Amino acid sequence: MPNPLDPIWDAHLTTRSALKVARRCVTVASIDRAKAFSNTRFSGLTDQQCIDLLDAAQTDVDDAAILSLYATFEAKLRDYVALQAHLLRSAQQPSSDFGMALANSFSEYCDRNRMDDLADLFVSVVAQVVVAQVGNVRTYRHWLAHGRRWAQPPTVTPAFAYQTLTTFLQASGLV
Repeated sequence: MPNPLDPIWDAHLTTRSALKVARRCVTVASIDRAKAFSNTRFSGLTDQQCIDLLDAAQTDVDDAAILSLYATFEAKLRDYVALQAHLLRSAQQPSSDFGMALANSFSEYCDRNRMDDLADLFVSVVAQVVVAQVGNVRTYRHWLAHGRRWAQPPTVTPAFAYQTLTTFLQASGLV
């Protein structure tokens, strides 16, 4: 099964490389800046203005990668858990309709439940430390997604997010 996080990670690495190339256009003296920056946002800016824009872009690219990685991970996990509802449909007691009602209730529960609670379901196959690290990624993603309005949790890098979430998916057999 392919890892759904790979395309996001590849795009992130490509974007980081593009930012490095743009930074070189600013810092390498032998590059014709007028030609390199023609028809771009950098045309006519000072070196420091260009560097400041690139630094801000790097931060935003890293944040966007974490948001996207976690959203994709969460969707994969929620979809898998919700698919298990079919196992409940065969319940026949107290009536034949009970299994369908139970399966529907479970699917709704999956949609409403907190993500960290769902990740805990996998602790029997995913090491507790990995489940805790997923919780750290989730907390950081939550802080980013809600506008950084409270004290910053421990920083999570895109590489840590990718590695941790991939480790979880692999250990749980979802990729």
